[in-house]
Amino acid sequence: MSSTSTLTHPAADGGIIGEPGPEADFAALFAFIADPLILVRRFGLVEDANAAAFDRVPDLAVGLPLPVEGTQRERMSRYLDLCSRTENPIPGALFVHAGAEGYRRHPCRGARIVLRAYGGEPLVLLHLTPTSLEGRLRLLTDRLSDARRVMQERKRREIEMQALLAERSRLLAHLEEDAQARQRAEAERDAVLSRLYRAGQDERRRLARDLHDHAGQQLVTLTFGLRKIASRLSCPTAIHEVEQLLRHTQDIGQSLRRVTLELRPAALEEFGFVTALRSLLDEWSRVTEIATEFQIVGKEADLPLETAITLYRLAQEALTNVAKHAGPGVCVSIVLRFSALQVTLTIDDNGRGFEADEALTSLLVSQGKLGLLGMRERLSLVEGTLNIEAAPGKGTSIVARIYLSAKESGHAE
Repeated sequence: MSSTSTLTHPAADGGIIGEPGPEADFAALFAFIADPLILVRRFGLVEDANAAAFDRVPDLAVGLPLPVEGTQRERMSRYLDLCSRTENPIPGALFVHAGAEGYRRHPCRGARIVLRAYGGEPLVLLHLTPTSLEGRLRLLTDRLSDARRVMQERKRREIEMQALLAERSRLLAHLEEDAQARQRAEAERDAVLSRLYRAGQDERRRLARDLHDHAGQQLVTLTFGLRKIASRLSCPTAIHEVEQLLRHTQDIGQSLRRVTLELRPAALEEFGFVTALRSLLDEWSRVTEIATEFQIVGKEADLPLETAITLYRLAQEALTNVAKHAGPGVCVSIVLRFSALQVTLTIDDNGRGFEADEALTSLLVSQGKLGLLGMRERLSLVEGTLNIEAAPGKGTSIVARIYLSAKESGHAE
């Protein structure tokens, strides 16, 4: 093969003619192509071949005929003659000698080509295509490469997923720690509130005892003294003034008893919750002149003192709110329901009512409605819940529930 540098241009007779040029060394291009290429003359004489062709056909030699099997030479001559007449590649096959293996079939495509580097004589360029086995091997190689890329991508994603899972585990651990810390804080807050509530109840009882033992006794002494003075007077005007003082003293005594009952409902300890609640309702109805109704549903049970005091205070607060805000012509219904594991106190009125959303804690605080907020806090200290249902012009319903153990409710499991 000549080393003359050429450029390829169409020839007048339809072939490809090379023009000399430094940028198109045909020999270098011919050797660079990976597929086996063989230049042969019309009658099968090998003119040139690239390295891939020599690797595919070891017995191939420049200047000698193609090492074709003897029985295939005539067919090969016809195939080369046909290829020398057209530029379109024609499929065919070479049966060439393969050493000790005998002869081997090589699929190929052949076409006419004219190169000035080879004297301008028409030649046949044979392109040996991969055999079926080679094609399968190449396909398998491509698939293995694809599989390797897929496995690498999967491994990369698994690493990323493991990192995400590790980060998720850390976040869950932090969230769990935060939740536990919040639970501890809430438990500590409830314990503090419970202690404050009990301390408040103790202070109420102390104040009630002081008022009863000291102020009450002094009022009794004052009443007896005024009566003794009145019995010794003869002036009608003086007697009238002393009687007015006695009436004022009696009013003070009634007010003092009412305050004492609010501070320390002695009936709770002496007669039980139901009697104390009934007494509270009767006294409140007498003072406010508001019609009331009281019902008990279920089997009455003894309640723990703390639970009884909480419900009693809630009833006091609810009745106070009715007297302040419900308006004229209102009536109140109280239903006390006992069941196996809970006690429910329902207080209904048909007063003015209010927007139900106003019962939210944040709104209660902002609007200064601390009484309802205090109800909820008291109930939370004894494992209770409070629901408030209201609507403008349709009254208010307050439902308090406190869960009891089987021992407290008086029902066996």
